[in-house]
Amino acid sequence: MPTPLSRRNFLAAGAAVSLGGILGVRPRLVRAEVDETGTAADVIPVRNPSALPESLPCQRIALGVPDDYKPCVARLPNGDLVLSAFHQHQPEPGKVLEQNLLFRSGDGGLTWSDPQELDLLGREPYLSVLRDGTLFLTGHLLAHDVRNAHGYTHGYLHRSEDAGRTWETIRFDSDELGKPGASNHSSRNVLELADGTLLLGVDCDGGGGPYFTWRSTDGGLTWDRSRRCQPEGLTPGSKFESAYGYFGGETVLWQAPSGRLFAFVRVDSKEFPIAGRPAVPGEGDQEDHEILYESADEGLSFTRLDDLGDFGQMYPSVLPLVDDRLLLTFTVRALNPPLGVQAVFGHETDAGPRFDFSRDRLLLDAKTPPDQPSGGGFGRTVALDDGTLVTSYSYRGADAKTHLEVVRWRLPA
Repeated sequence: MPTPLSRRNFLAAGAAVSLGGILGVRPRLVRAEVDETGTAADVIPVRNPSALPESLPCQRIALGVPDDYKPCVARLPNGDLVLSAFHQHQPEPGKVLEQNLLFRSGDGGLTWSDPQELDLLGREPYLSVLRDGTLFLTGHLLAHDVRNAHGYTHGYLHRSEDAGRTWETIRFDSDELGKPGASNHSSRNVLELADGTLLLGVDCDGGGGPYFTWRSTDGGLTWDRSRRCQPEGLTPGSKFESAYGYFGGETVLWQAPSGRLFAFVRVDSKEFPIAGRPAVPGEGDQEDHEILYESADEGLSFTRLDDLGDFGQMYPSVLPLVDDRLLLTFTVRALNPPLGVQAVFGHETDAGPRFDFSRDRLLLDAKTPPDQPSGGGFGRTVALDDGTLVTSYSYRGADAKTHLEVVRWRLPA
């Protein structure tokens, strides 16, 4: 069985090796072919349409340069968009330097700035925005990153009060978390509850916990780091055991419109098989899947509800729509092409959020060719004031490099 930490310790296929990139000299910005409106015209296919037509018109806008990876778009309170991504360089064999990037758009994603190269450690940057505009960015620094002075993979929480122009940083310390030298990670996002309380999950790899749900009541200036939590395992009342950890499995925390608190947890599909399904093929981690959990005590415990979706689907993001539906955006990483970012609709029920993966499935991004591995992520969708939806994604092209785009689209009335 492969190491379950493989997704955090790989050298990205096609990663740039130019020392010029490490020194901050980026290649020329790449743009998509555009129509007369200045944006790429295209359509979004709809699989098994029911309430939707067979396709929806859209605009695709390229940004960044080849081998930029995993964009995460967020909307600021003033309507501006920010988008994080990262670019991996290989300064020497077996070593990496991963540069975090921040792009900005003041026109709803039609045009984007050149990236701000952030002096922040940690790969796969993921954005969270509070109602007052405070910006958080989570990520983790690989053990073999040339800037890692601690000898193990560890996470970071970066916080900005000025839309990402300046930052303050917390490093997750495995000694403090109870597992000296173990790799550690956080939940992907910082969750702001309806009352303004902030939650962040933090734990170490290796299984067995301890698991911590950090809590802040001052906008993230200070955190209560002592709050241990206990997630449920495979069976009711059992303890969660996974080499990924609970939050380190790229967990996304979400509060539903009703106020209920949920966690979308990525798990190894061999450790946590989907009930009644045969074992998944392959030895990588792209066959992982999501499990939905609920907490009734602000993250002190989590009860398992159900498997979410299928094998090879991850990076969930939920957007409540104006008609009380929920839009779930996720990335198909393996097994069921086309690979890329897709979306389905759902509703909150007494049993938790439920999504229909069989009808009206939006293929927001299907650009990775069949002969290429997935370059997909993160696939978050945000809504603009005029009803336009903006989804970020990366795909792997025929050149075997990853490419960043956003797609602007609308749902029919």
